[in-house]
Amino acid sequence: MVGALALVLAACGPSLPNSVVPGSAATVGWSHTLTSTNTASAAGATAGNKDVAALTRGRFAEKVGGVLEIDESFGSVEVVDREPFTVRYDLTDPHWSDGIPVDAADLMLAWAAGSDAFAPAAADAAKAPTANEAVEAPEAAISFDSARSGLAQSNEIPRYDEFGRWIDVRFFQPVADWRTALDVAVPAHVVGARAFDLSDPMEAKQAVLTAIEERDGEALAAIAQVWNTGFDLRGGDGNGIAPELLLSSGPYQVAQVDQSRPGAQRVNLVVNPEYTGSPTPEYERIELVQSPAAEQLENLGDTLDVVQVAPTDDNRERIRDLERRDYGVSYSHDGTLWVLLLASGRGELASQEARVAFLRAVPRQEVAAAGAGPWATQLEETNALLFAPGTEAYDIAMEDAGFRERFARSVGEASQAREAAGVVRGAAVCVLYDTDVPFARAAFDALRKGVAEAGWDVRDCGDRDVRTTAEHSNAWHAVLTRVPLPVGPAGIAAQWGTEGRSSLSGGGNQARDRLIEELARTDDQYVARDLRVQIEADIVKEAVALPLAMNQLVTIADRDVEGVQPRPGPVASLTSGVVDWSPVQN
Repeated sequence: MVGALALVLAACGPSLPNSVVPGSAATVGWSHTLTSTNTASAAGATAGNKDVAALTRGRFAEKVGGVLEIDESFGSVEVVDREPFTVRYDLTDPHWSDGIPVDAADLMLAWAAGSDAFAPAAADAAKAPTANEAVEAPEAAISFDSARSGLAQSNEIPRYDEFGRWIDVRFFQPVADWRTALDVAVPAHVVGARAFDLSDPMEAKQAVLTAIEERDGEALAAIAQVWNTGFDLRGGDGNGIAPELLLSSGPYQVAQVDQSRPGAQRVNLVVNPEYTGSPTPEYERIELVQSPAAEQLENLGDTLDVVQVAPTDDNRERIRDLERRDYGVSYSHDGTLWVLLLASGRGELASQEARVAFLRAVPRQEVAAAGAGPWATQLEETNALLFAPGTEAYDIAMEDAGFRERFARSVGEASQAREAAGVVRGAAVCVLYDTDVPFARAAFDALRKGVAEAGWDVRDCGDRDVRTTAEHSNAWHAVLTRVPLPVGPAGIAAQWGTEGRSSLSGGGNQARDRLIEELARTDDQYVARDLRVQIEADIVKEAVALPLAMNQLVTIADRDVEGVQPRPGPVASLTSGVVDWSPVQN
């Protein structure tokens, strides 16, 4: 089916890019599933769906390793007015894979969904009116289940140009993510066709535009229903999936979703001949094969060409042997880091002085290396809580936040600091960690031995459910765990704000909250970076966290595949780089 579709596309549609090697294919071991083609919805924003979206969706910009990258082949984003804060999203000439242009209707739909501006005021009390023509919620119950972004700060229907293919979005305050906020996740002509039972794609686009412009409650409710759930892939063997749900604006398009075998979904992708962006792919076909992580290494070089696994004691020898046989092996992280968090205001660590003394007693490198075990030589240490290693912002944080100076290990000075804080030798500190995770178990043992030299008695409070125990028990004083690098102001507030829902330390202060609020209203990337550094410095000053190392991933490619270099971070780590892969020519 996939081969036939590729031939039809080549014969009837635009020719494939010259970069494509005819007949080339790569099969990727995958631990996820494709459940929806709308990753802008809260329910659809899963790891597997984002993996596929990285191959099938164009976008104005995205964050890569903490650095913003603009895709000028898709369009441009610029601030066109400061008062009110107005951003123009301007498309170049992208098309959906059925040949229909991506245009103002797609942008307007993305705005309506992302802003949820037509939701009843009672259901969205956070919104504030702008000075001009603020949306009045229609009587009909309308709500887009969209993942939250800066578009929540926009409630005025944008100006648009159908022929120029741009819209001007007005925000009632500057937002930090204005370059990435507008996510053109689904085709407006498909939404319109399904919402209003229309067959003509341009008529369907116009119906979407009209519903938004006229604030037509009944029509908007129909649009929201399709947008929310209409792109979910139903059960069955996959043959019943409507082709219009699989349209693409990116370098590849989904040709088939085979889910006939439970737990073994196969997603077949072929080059999208309508794609005019850059770079263009070399592989004509990519297949994502869902399989257990334990089996992926065994099948590499046989049924699989590329796999990505977590490093373990059990697979170290196997991967080393593959590397010695010229398989491509590369290392990255998944956007999370191992960290030692201290409970603020509890037990022997109640005072800031005591926490500093305890953290100065921790042999960070030894603890991290013990956790990594045989993978210690590939370990990526980190000295920050808000920045990924390897970025310019990380280097600036190292200079300005004062982490190294404050927590440089010295057994003698740590002992003196403990005594000065009024903490007796042998003071007990109960450390919580996940007993089911090898990294945590080994790191805990190294931590206990290391701080004992400075007069601390670390007690084993390990548990299988760290999050539940941490939230419902006050018996612990520190937790050795893995946390995500926060994404955006909302992520920072959740982890490090005084009311943060994900906070384990229980710290924070009003000054830090104000910095986070200011960050949310900052549209300049350099000012935003400096504010994040100030927030990092405040966390360092509070002495509630000690970063250890990034959580590793290992990617292995067969000798027939070149250019496999996974992207660090939590989103589409492997698939985002597929356009750079090359088949080895024999």
